[in-house]
Amino acid sequence: MDRTTWSAGDREWVARYRASMAGKHVPASAREERERELRVAVREAGLPAAELLGDAGALAAGDAAELATVDEAVRVSEGGGMRPVLRDVGGTLLGIGAVAVSLTVVRGAWSVDLDVAHLLVAAGVLVGFMGWVVGRALFSAGRSMMTAGALVAATAIALACIASAARLGPGHVLAERVPVPLLAVALLAPGVVTLLLARRMPQERLRDEWNDTEWLRRFRGGLRARLVPTSVARGHAAEIEQGIHLTGQSAYAEFGHPLVLARELAEANRTARTRRWWLSTAAGTGTPLIIAALVFAMQTWGPLTIPVVVVLLLGAVVTPLVGWTDRPWVKRR
Repeated sequence: MDRTTWSAGDREWVARYRASMAGKHVPASAREERERELRVAVREAGLPAAELLGDAGALAAGDAAELATVDEAVRVSEGGGMRPVLRDVGGTLLGIGAVAVSLTVVRGAWSVDLDVAHLLVAAGVLVGFMGWVVGRALFSAGRSMMTAGALVAATAIALACIASAARLGPGHVLAERVPVPLLAVALLAPGVVTLLLARRMPQERLRDEWNDTEWLRRFRGGLRARLVPTSVARGHAAEIEQGIHLTGQSAYAEFGHPLVLARELAEANRTARTRRWWLSTAAGTGTPLIIAALVFAMQTWGPLTIPVVVVLLLGAVVTPLVGWTDRPWVKRR
């Protein structure tokens, strides 16, 4: 067996191991080194990987717990660069396009007329979603002012589109009898292309050049993004300012990346963890409930309205049930 490759009999085990390690915030270098160690152990023992190392998923879970780093978690998070933002934008575009195509198919038409007012409303909704995605990424990156600017701009554009549609009214057709398959391609292509671009884009490295003023600003923003109480955040910032004043070193040299430190401190703060849990649970429960109410009220899905509403209600129920085991106020043994 080649020293740098797995045997044919072990490749299925390795594929399961890699799949279980994906998304666990393990740096690529650490993951590759761990695989090298496992490969050497298997070669020296002369046994199949499954027999020597056991279940791939269980081993990956233990390795991820040991090898995962906060630096990697920040690097691949929404505030870590363009790639996560593009991935979120692509997913949002694809989701909106899929819903629009599904609605068109449910109505049973093979062609549709593109009304200008409807397009303006759709554009307003799309801008609103995009503004939310970009604003959330900026907020995660600790850029509070830019977050506010993005949300205000997106809201203004969305409202302007909807107001323009209301003034124009229906009956202004941009294109008649557009084939549904062609419309489906036009609606789904932007999301697919964006996701492909995000997949091919190299992941950015964490920034390593900071002046103390900008470092502290981003640190405070990172604490706010992780919902750390204001008084606690101020205390952390004051301690750091005092520390760099006494040592004479830069904040980055003394404490590393500001968002990494903010994330570590937020994870150690029970109040912040509880706030994030309630926020994610409320969003995961409330969003499908609101969508279900709108779908039922507008009857846009025709004969599929009730099944769609039931699926959304089940989603609203599942979220708190799944998250209940991770509630932060319960002590782990």
